[in-house]
Amino acid sequence: MRRIGMNAGFRRKAAAVAGATALLVGGGVATATTASAGPYCPSGYHCLFEGNLNTPVHQYFNSDYDFRNDVFTSGHGVNDNSWSASNSSSGGYESHYYYDIGYQGGLVFCVNPGSSVEYNQLTDDGIDGNHNGQRDEASSLLLRPTTTVSCF
Repeated sequence: MRRIGMNAGFRRKAAAVAGATALLVGGGVATATTASAGPYCPSGYHCLFEGNLNTPVHQYFNSDYDFRNDVFTSGHGVNDNSWSASNSSSGGYESHYYYDIGYQGGLVFCVNPGSSVEYNQLTDDGIDGNHNGQRDEASSLLLRPTTTVSCF
């Protein structure tokens, strides 16, 4: 009789360990695959808008060294012509937008995963592509893991 009791206790401990392991593994997988959805931008993408959010858009899945060949869904060029941005990164990447092609000229602004920035939150001097202000200035996008830079 005593032997049966020991086997039952062992089975309960083994079941508890197996259950805890399943929770840890399952929870880790669920956390790692959770996407951060920004408004009006499909999961996994970083989006620039020609006007406010939900206007003609260009979607980026990876970094883009040069916006000169990119167009919004309206047909207008993206380079030095974006007003709003949204980040729906599925990998936790920040969207870092730069004044010049090749990630040069300094950081215009950045957007955290699951966040966005509207045109009225960006500064503008009314002259496109002159490195003053933030609206109508971006020429390249670099996706970066979480940084210490303050992003929208």
